[in-house]
Amino acid sequence: MVLFGDVSVNQGEIVLKKNDIFETDGTDKFFNALKNEVSSPYTEAKIFTQNLWEKTCSYLDSDLANQLRSQFHQRFWEMYLVAALLESEKELEKGRSEGPDICIKSAGLSRIWIEAVTVLPGTGADAVQEAHSKAARSVPDEQIKLRLLTVFDTKFKQFEKHREKNLICDDELCIIAINAARVPLARLDNDDVPRIIGSLLPFGKPMVTINRHSLEVVESSYAYQDSVFKASGTPISTTSFLNPKYSNISAIIYSCVDVFNFPEKLSHELLLFHNPLASNPLPLGFLRHGSEYWIDYELRNKNWNVV
Repeated sequence: MVLFGDVSVNQGEIVLKKNDIFETDGTDKFFNALKNEVSSPYTEAKIFTQNLWEKTCSYLDSDLANQLRSQFHQRFWEMYLVAALLESEKELEKGRSEGPDICIKSAGLSRIWIEAVTVLPGTGADAVQEAHSKAARSVPDEQIKLRLLTVFDTKFKQFEKHREKNLICDDELCIIAINAARVPLARLDNDDVPRIIGSLLPFGKPMVTINRHSLEVVESSYAYQDSVFKASGTPISTTSFLNPKYSNISAIIYSCVDVFNFPEKLSHELLLFHNPLASNPLPLGFLRHGSEYWIDYELRNKNWNVV
Protein backbone atom coordinates (compact mmCIF):
# COMPACT_ATOMS: atom_id res chain seq x y z
CA MET A 1 0.00 0.00 0.00
CA VAL A 2 1.28 3.45 -0.97
CA LEU A 3 0.01 6.56 0.85
CA PHE A 4 -0.52 9.99 -0.73
CA GLY A 5 -1.81 12.37 1.96
CA ASP A 6 -5.53 11.61 2.36
CA VAL A 7 -5.50 8.88 -0.32
CA SER A 8 -4.09 5.38 -0.27
CA VAL A 9 -3.46 3.14 -3.28
CA ASN A 10 -3.88 -0.55 -2.58
CA GLN A 11 -3.46 -3.00 -5.50
CA GLY A 12 -4.56 -0.38 -7.98
CA GLU A 13 -7.61 0.68 -5.97
CA ILE A 14 -7.85 4.23 -4.65
CA VAL A 15 -9.13 4.33 -1.07
CA LEU A 16 -9.85 7.52 0.86
CA LYS A 17 -8.36 7.54 4.35
CA LYS A 18 -10.65 8.63 7.16
CA ASN A 19 -7.92 10.55 8.92
CA ASP A 20 -7.98 13.62 11.12
CA ILE A 21 -8.98 16.55 8.89
CA PHE A 22 -7.59 18.97 11.48
CA GLU A 23 -4.01 17.68 11.27
CA THR A 24 -2.76 20.83 9.55
CA ASP A 25 -3.70 24.51 9.39
CA GLY A 26 -5.66 25.90 6.49
CA THR A 27 -6.19 29.27 4.82
CA ASP A 28 -9.78 29.54 6.07
CA LYS A 29 -9.80 31.51 9.36
CA PHE A 30 -12.91 29.72 10.60
CA PHE A 31 -11.36 26.31 9.93
CA ASN A 32 -8.29 27.32 11.94
CA ALA A 33 -10.48 28.56 14.80
CA LEU A 34 -12.08 25.11 14.94
CA LYS A 35 -8.70 23.39 14.71
CA ASN A 36 -7.32 25.46 17.59
CA GLU A 37 -10.54 25.09 19.65
CA VAL A 38 -10.66 28.80 20.55
CA SER A 39 -13.64 28.22 22.87
CA SER A 40 -15.88 25.42 24.13
CA PRO A 41 -18.46 25.76 21.29
CA TYR A 42 -15.61 25.48 18.79
CA THR A 43 -14.39 22.29 20.45
CA GLU A 44 -17.85 20.74 20.13
CA ALA A 45 -18.16 21.95 16.53
CA LYS A 46 -14.75 20.47 15.71
CA ILE A 47 -15.84 17.05 17.00
CA PHE A 48 -19.09 17.28 15.05
CA THR A 49 -17.22 18.21 11.86
CA GLN A 50 -14.75 15.34 12.23
CA ASN A 51 -17.62 12.89 12.77
CA LEU A 52 -19.42 14.23 9.69
CA TRP A 53 -16.28 13.79 7.64
CA GLU A 54 -15.87 10.16 8.69
CA LYS A 55 -19.51 9.39 7.82
CA THR A 56 -19.61 11.16 4.47
CA CYS A 57 -16.14 11.35 2.91
CA SER A 58 -16.61 8.33 0.64
CA TYR A 59 -19.62 9.99 -1.05
CA LEU A 60 -17.90 13.30 -1.85
CA ASP A 61 -14.94 14.65 -3.78
CA SER A 62 -11.75 12.83 -2.76
CA ASP A 63 -10.08 16.22 -2.15
CA LEU A 64 -12.75 17.37 0.30
CA ALA A 65 -10.44 17.35 3.33
CA ASN A 66 -8.08 19.83 1.66
CA GLN A 67 -10.99 21.93 0.41
CA LEU A 68 -12.38 22.17 3.95
CA ARG A 69 -9.19 23.93 4.97
CA SER A 70 -9.75 26.69 2.42
CA GLN A 71 -13.57 26.76 1.97
CA PHE A 72 -14.94 25.46 5.23
CA HIS A 73 -18.58 26.58 5.11
CA GLN A 74 -19.19 25.38 1.54
CA ARG A 75 -17.67 21.96 2.15
CA PHE A 76 -19.34 21.61 5.55
CA TRP A 77 -22.71 22.07 3.84
CA GLU A 78 -21.89 19.25 1.41
CA MET A 79 -20.98 16.93 4.30
CA TYR A 80 -24.06 17.90 6.28
CA LEU A 81 -26.30 17.31 3.29
CA VAL A 82 -24.86 13.85 2.63
CA ALA A 83 -25.25 12.93 6.32
CA ALA A 84 -28.88 14.12 6.30
CA LEU A 85 -29.62 12.12 3.14
CA LEU A 86 -28.06 8.99 4.63
CA GLU A 87 -30.14 9.57 7.75
CA SER A 88 -33.18 9.69 5.43
CA GLU A 89 -32.13 6.25 4.14
CA LYS A 90 -31.18 7.46 0.68
CA GLU A 91 -28.70 5.37 -1.29
CA LEU A 92 -25.81 7.49 -2.54
CA GLU A 93 -23.17 6.82 -5.16
CA LYS A 94 -19.53 7.05 -4.17
CA GLY A 95 -17.75 10.35 -4.74
CA ARG A 96 -16.28 11.42 -8.03
CA SER A 97 -13.85 14.05 -9.26
CA GLU A 98 -16.10 15.45 -12.01
CA GLY A 99 -19.78 16.38 -12.22
CA PRO A 100 -22.32 17.43 -9.56
CA ASP A 101 -21.48 17.20 -5.86
CA ILE A 102 -23.87 14.40 -4.82
CA CYS A 103 -25.70 11.57 -6.58
CA ILE A 104 -28.72 9.71 -5.18
CA LYS A 105 -29.70 6.31 -6.50
CA SER A 106 -33.43 5.69 -6.17
CA ALA A 107 -35.50 2.62 -7.03
CA GLY A 108 -37.90 3.38 -9.88
CA LEU A 109 -36.26 6.72 -10.67
CA SER A 110 -33.36 7.93 -12.74
CA ARG A 111 -30.35 9.18 -10.83
CA ILE A 112 -30.84 12.36 -8.80
CA TRP A 113 -28.02 14.87 -8.93
CA ILE A 114 -27.41 17.59 -6.35
CA GLU A 115 -25.30 20.73 -6.65
CA ALA A 116 -24.69 22.25 -3.21
CA VAL A 117 -23.90 25.92 -2.63
CA THR A 118 -23.42 28.26 0.33
CA VAL A 119 -24.70 31.82 0.03
CA LEU A 120 -22.35 34.66 1.01
CA PRO A 121 -23.46 38.09 2.30
CA GLY A 122 -22.15 39.72 -0.88
CA THR A 123 -20.17 42.91 -1.39
CA GLY A 124 -20.90 46.45 -2.44
CA ALA A 125 -24.26 48.19 -2.47
CA ASP A 126 -26.28 44.95 -2.62
CA ALA A 127 -24.52 43.22 0.28
CA VAL A 128 -26.53 42.05 3.28
CA GLN A 129 -25.02 43.89 6.23
CA GLU A 130 -24.44 42.38 9.66
CA ALA A 131 -27.08 43.26 12.25
CA HIS A 132 -25.94 45.26 15.28
CA SER A 133 -27.20 43.79 18.54
CA LYS A 134 -28.31 47.12 20.01
CA ALA A 135 -29.89 48.59 16.90
CA ALA A 136 -33.35 47.76 15.57
CA ARG A 137 -33.64 47.19 11.83
CA SER A 138 -36.01 45.60 9.39
CA VAL A 139 -35.02 42.32 7.73
CA PRO A 140 -33.44 43.19 4.35
CA ASP A 141 -35.72 40.77 2.52
CA GLU A 142 -34.97 41.94 -1.03
CA GLN A 143 -31.20 41.91 -0.52
CA ILE A 144 -31.38 38.38 0.86
CA LYS A 145 -33.51 37.30 -2.10
CA LEU A 146 -30.89 38.78 -4.42
CA ARG A 147 -28.22 36.65 -2.78
CA LEU A 148 -30.37 33.51 -3.10
CA LEU A 149 -31.13 34.22 -6.75
CA THR A 150 -27.45 34.78 -7.54
CA VAL A 151 -26.43 31.31 -6.33
CA PHE A 152 -29.51 29.71 -7.87
CA ASP A 153 -28.55 31.08 -11.28
CA THR A 154 -24.91 30.07 -10.81
CA LYS A 155 -25.83 26.47 -10.04
CA PHE A 156 -28.43 26.36 -12.83
CA LYS A 157 -25.69 27.31 -15.28
CA GLN A 158 -23.39 24.70 -13.71
CA PHE A 159 -25.98 22.01 -14.36
CA GLU A 160 -26.25 23.16 -17.98
CA LYS A 161 -22.48 22.72 -18.35
CA HIS A 162 -22.72 19.22 -16.89
CA ARG A 163 -25.36 18.39 -19.51
CA GLU A 164 -23.21 19.76 -22.30
CA LYS A 165 -20.41 17.43 -21.17
CA ASN A 166 -22.87 14.49 -21.06
CA LEU A 167 -22.26 14.05 -17.35
CA ILE A 168 -26.05 14.16 -16.80
CA CYS A 169 -28.63 12.37 -18.94
CA ASP A 170 -31.84 14.06 -20.13
CA ASP A 171 -34.08 11.95 -17.90
CA GLU A 172 -32.08 12.48 -14.71
CA LEU A 173 -33.23 14.81 -11.93
CA CYS A 174 -31.36 17.90 -10.79
CA ILE A 175 -31.62 19.54 -7.36
CA ILE A 176 -29.94 22.75 -6.19
CA ALA A 177 -29.19 22.66 -2.44
CA ILE A 178 -28.77 26.15 -0.96
CA ASN A 179 -27.46 26.99 2.50
CA ALA A 180 -27.98 30.58 3.68
CA ALA A 181 -26.48 30.34 7.17
CA ARG A 182 -23.77 32.92 6.41
CA VAL A 183 -26.24 35.58 5.30
CA PRO A 184 -27.15 37.91 8.18
CA LEU A 185 -30.80 37.64 9.30
CA ALA A 186 -31.58 34.91 6.76
CA ARG A 187 -32.83 32.70 9.60
CA LEU A 188 -35.65 35.19 10.24
CA ASP A 189 -38.11 33.73 7.77
CA ASN A 190 -41.82 33.24 7.09
CA ASP A 191 -43.09 29.73 7.79
CA ASP A 192 -46.07 30.13 5.44
CA VAL A 193 -44.05 31.30 2.43
CA PRO A 194 -40.33 30.88 3.15
CA ARG A 195 -38.02 33.36 1.47
CA ILE A 196 -36.53 30.80 -0.90
CA ILE A 197 -40.03 30.22 -2.31
CA GLY A 198 -40.61 33.95 -2.61
CA SER A 199 -37.35 34.13 -4.56
CA LEU A 200 -38.54 31.65 -7.20
CA LEU A 201 -42.26 32.45 -7.25
CA PRO A 202 -43.78 35.98 -7.19
CA PHE A 203 -44.76 36.10 -3.50
CA GLY A 204 -44.21 39.57 -2.08
CA LYS A 205 -45.00 41.00 1.33
CA PRO A 206 -47.93 39.58 3.34
CA MET A 207 -51.15 41.61 3.25
CA VAL A 208 -54.37 41.50 5.26
CA THR A 209 -57.83 42.90 4.56
CA ILE A 210 -59.57 44.20 7.68
CA ASN A 211 -63.27 44.93 8.15
CA ARG A 212 -63.34 48.65 8.90
CA HIS A 213 -66.28 48.27 11.29
CA SER A 214 -65.43 45.12 13.27
CA LEU A 215 -61.64 45.39 12.75
CA GLU A 216 -61.60 41.66 12.09
CA VAL A 217 -59.27 40.18 9.50
CA VAL A 218 -61.35 39.29 6.47
CA GLU A 219 -58.62 37.93 4.21
CA SER A 220 -54.87 37.40 4.20
CA SER A 221 -52.73 37.12 1.08
CA TYR A 222 -49.41 38.11 -0.43
CA ALA A 223 -48.57 40.97 -2.74
CA TYR A 224 -47.55 39.99 -6.26
CA GLN A 225 -43.84 40.63 -6.69
CA ASP A 226 -42.23 39.42 -9.90
CA SER A 227 -38.88 41.18 -9.36
CA VAL A 228 -36.49 42.42 -6.74
CA PHE A 229 -34.21 45.32 -7.52
CA LYS A 230 -30.50 45.81 -7.18
CA ALA A 231 -29.23 49.08 -5.74
CA SER A 232 -28.49 50.12 -9.34
CA GLY A 233 -32.19 49.73 -10.21
CA THR A 234 -31.68 46.55 -12.24
CA PRO A 235 -34.67 44.19 -11.79
CA ILE A 236 -34.02 40.51 -11.04
CA SER A 237 -36.88 38.12 -11.72
CA THR A 238 -38.53 36.16 -8.91
CA THR A 239 -40.46 33.90 -11.28
CA SER A 240 -37.87 31.26 -12.20
CA PHE A 241 -40.21 28.40 -11.24
CA LEU A 242 -42.82 29.80 -13.64
CA ASN A 243 -40.29 29.91 -16.47
CA PRO A 244 -39.81 26.80 -18.71
CA LYS A 245 -36.16 27.81 -19.05
CA TYR A 246 -35.56 26.34 -15.59
CA SER A 247 -37.60 23.15 -16.07
CA ASN A 248 -34.43 21.03 -15.83
CA ILE A 249 -34.28 21.90 -12.12
CA SER A 250 -36.50 19.41 -10.33
CA ALA A 251 -36.45 20.93 -6.86
CA ILE A 252 -34.63 23.06 -4.31
CA ILE A 253 -33.30 21.96 -0.93
CA TYR A 254 -32.82 24.88 1.45
CA SER A 255 -31.46 25.29 4.98
CA CYS A 256 -29.75 27.72 7.35
CA VAL A 257 -27.92 25.12 9.44
CA ASP A 258 -24.29 25.67 10.33
CA VAL A 259 -21.68 23.95 12.46
CA PHE A 260 -23.09 25.56 15.63
CA ASN A 261 -26.81 25.41 14.86
CA PHE A 262 -28.31 22.11 13.78
CA PRO A 263 -31.04 19.75 15.05
CA GLU A 264 -30.53 16.34 16.64
CA LYS A 265 -32.01 14.83 13.49
CA LEU A 266 -29.99 16.49 10.75
CA SER A 267 -32.68 16.04 8.09
CA HIS A 268 -35.26 17.95 10.16
CA GLU A 269 -33.85 21.31 9.07
CA LEU A 270 -34.13 20.67 5.33
CA LEU A 271 -36.77 22.43 3.24
CA LEU A 272 -37.69 20.72 -0.03
CA PHE A 273 -39.43 22.86 -2.67
CA HIS A 274 -40.67 21.24 -5.90
CA ASN A 275 -40.46 23.05 -9.23
CA PRO A 276 -44.04 22.99 -10.62
CA LEU A 277 -42.68 23.04 -14.20
CA ALA A 278 -40.02 20.37 -13.70
CA SER A 279 -39.48 18.22 -16.80
CA ASN A 280 -38.28 15.44 -14.47
CA PRO A 281 -40.31 15.99 -11.28
CA LEU A 282 -39.28 14.67 -7.90
CA PRO A 283 -42.04 12.57 -6.27
CA LEU A 284 -43.93 14.18 -3.39
CA GLY A 285 -42.78 12.78 -0.07
CA PHE A 286 -39.35 11.91 -1.44
CA LEU A 287 -37.45 12.93 1.72
CA ARG A 288 -40.19 12.46 4.32
CA HIS A 289 -38.15 14.63 6.67
CA GLY A 290 -38.10 18.37 7.27
CA SER A 291 -40.65 20.52 5.47
CA GLU A 292 -41.92 20.07 1.93
CA TYR A 293 -43.57 22.66 -0.35
CA TRP A 294 -45.25 22.21 -3.71
CA ILE A 295 -47.84 23.83 -5.99
CA ASP A 296 -51.26 22.23 -6.43
CA TYR A 297 -53.27 25.19 -7.76
CA GLU A 298 -51.96 26.96 -4.66
CA LEU A 299 -48.89 26.68 -2.44
CA ARG A 300 -49.14 23.65 -0.18
CA ASN A 301 -46.81 22.28 2.45
CA LYS A 302 -46.25 19.44 4.88
CA ASN A 303 -44.10 19.31 7.99
CA TRP A 304 -42.78 15.74 8.09
CA ASN A 305 -41.18 16.28 11.49
CA VAL A 306 -44.56 16.15 13.25
CA VAL A 307 -45.98 13.14 11.40
